[in-house]
Amino acid sequence: MGMNVLIVDDSKTTRREIIQTLRKEKSLESVLEASNGAEALKLISDKKVDLILTDLMMPVMDGFQLIETLKSDERFNGIPVILLSVRSDLEDRVKGLERGAWDFLVKPVHPVELLARIKAMLRVKALQDSLRTRIHQLERLSIIDGLTGLYNKKYLIEFLRREVNRAKRFKFMLSCIMMDVDHFKEVNDTHGHTRGDHVLKELGGLLGDLIRGYDFAARYGGDEFTLVFPQQARPDGTQGLAERVRKSVEGHAFEKVGARRPIRITVSMGITTLYPDSPDDHEALLERADDALYRAKSQGRNCIVTV
Repeated sequence: MGMNVLIVDDSKTTRREIIQTLRKEKSLESVLEASNGAEALKLISDKKVDLILTDLMMPVMDGFQLIETLKSDERFNGIPVILLSVRSDLEDRVKGLERGAWDFLVKPVHPVELLARIKAMLRVKALQDSLRTRIHQLERLSIIDGLTGLYNKKYLIEFLRREVNRAKRFKFMLSCIMMDVDHFKEVNDTHGHTRGDHVLKELGGLLGDLIRGYDFAARYGGDEFTLVFPQQARPDGTQGLAERVRKSVEGHAFEKVGARRPIRITVSMGITTLYPDSPDDHEALLERADDALYRAKSQGRNCIVTV
């Protein structure tokens, strides 16, 4: 994907000269224009910008003010900025660099040098974006279960600890469900571990579709899953959600590929709710939900028990 450069200068002639220079750079997708810092901020709120070249002295909002605003906003503070100015005194150069500019060029800039500086900045920006993407991928891998695509147990504990504290602080109710697949060992023994894994993967996708956007689903381990429902208005609301999940799983044909015979499974579920005045922490909440799950399995499975 090509990169976008924004030129900010109150002189239309200067903007046209820079655009003429940038036409030689094939990696650019587009060149945007603004006559002052305020216009520039409006533009970058709507469009992706990879590099900003800005004049120093402009009406409404000058180059220094633009840099400071960009620096204070996490959406834009990673955009490289090259300051352009007819003023060449050391104080302005130092001030610009200290406030967040990546480079400072004195006008008039030779087109060859300007293009070289722009290309260098765009290379840095491309590397920066690649690194940020990689970090995001690694962060995601650290909290996502590789098989089901749901959150993993480590992140569940972190999330639940945070939500329990928040529920107590703001006087919310919070419900937690422990769930596991009934007789899942038989699925593996009958159909093989590969198809068993596919069932768990498909179940993870089904759970993700069934819960609401602000609810939370995690694979606790093996064939066991945990659902968390923050800010519950009524405990019976969780019962209704759990029953919807139970029926959906019971009625779903898993691993139905080609002529394969689909696999049918059921789940047992244990529910518990944290009330605002409860002394329980996240560990106690999980223990209570696990106890409710054990009772559901003892009562014949494919059912829901609330404690």
